[in-house]
Amino acid sequence: MRPIPLFTLQALLLAGLLGTAPAPAAGDAGGELQMAQQSEPFRELAEAFVARALAGELAATQAMLSRAMVERSGEANVRHALAAQILPFFKSGLAIGNSRTITRTTDASGQQGFAFYLWLTLRDGGAPRPFTVYVVDEAGQARVANIVPDRLVPGRHR
Repeated sequence: MRPIPLFTLQALLLAGLLGTAPAPAAGDAGGELQMAQQSEPFRELAEAFVARALAGELAATQAMLSRAMVERSGEANVRHALAAQILPFFKSGLAIGNSRTITRTTDASGQQGFAFYLWLTLRDGGAPRPFTVYVVDEAGQARVANIVPDRLVPGRHR
């Protein structure tokens, strides 16, 4: 199998994402509370994915992915992207930082869910690194639809 360039791997992972909806307006406590409640099972999966990625568990992280995304991108390509890009990003990490922003999202298959804009704190105490986990409802089950490491999204990563 010919190696896939990392910029292509990122494009494969990004291909699963259509877009995000605006977060509730600042000061909209009711909207923020409602989104926090609705996103809870999705957040739990995002945090479980990060925990498995921090532990370097390729099979466990792959099992949490959206089947629709895996079928679109190809099983071998997704496995390679996890091993070459996603797990190495988390290798130097310690935990998810305290700053989190949540927005609604829809993937390329029309599955809806939430995007979690997060920071990875590092074991060596270095500057936290931004990442985003997109989690969607796939046939009634939360699934990770995309992971974008090291991409700062202004206004989302705070």
